[in-house]
Amino acid sequence: MQKKREVCLYSLEQLALIIKSKSGVVYYNQAGGYSCLQPSVEGILTILEDDTKELLQNLSLFCLNKTKITLEDAKFLDELLRANKAGKFLSIDRERLEDSMEAWLNVIIDIEMIENTLLNGFEEDVGILTWNNSD
Repeated sequence: MQKKREVCLYSLEQLALIIKSKSGVVYYNQAGGYSCLQPSVEGILTILEDDTKELLQNLSLFCLNKTKITLEDAKFLDELLRANKAGKFLSIDRERLEDSMEAWLNVIIDIEMIENTLLNGFEEDVGILTWNNSD
């Protein structure tokens, strides 16, 4: 019997995207600020190009200690993502707002926009944007 394959992202120092996919690997991170929640998802992990860490800093500040994201939050987060090269192909998944929090945002991936840049050959269009939790 194969052991469950898990990857802990607690020491993550940059933005990462987990593309939800049947990969056999589950990623988990501490999220939700001081609530210290530990959400997990099966998928494929890629690091996002955020050389200046501007997007990471803005997401970290705005989401600080949030344990859920509101519709108004999602609108603002979409603006942050669109304003940065690292997030232009992402938008907040409105159907998963209750499951989004600091360091763990459910996102929709615009596959056509990202094709031939960061990712190629993917059909999956949902994922998790994650980074180091604040606490």
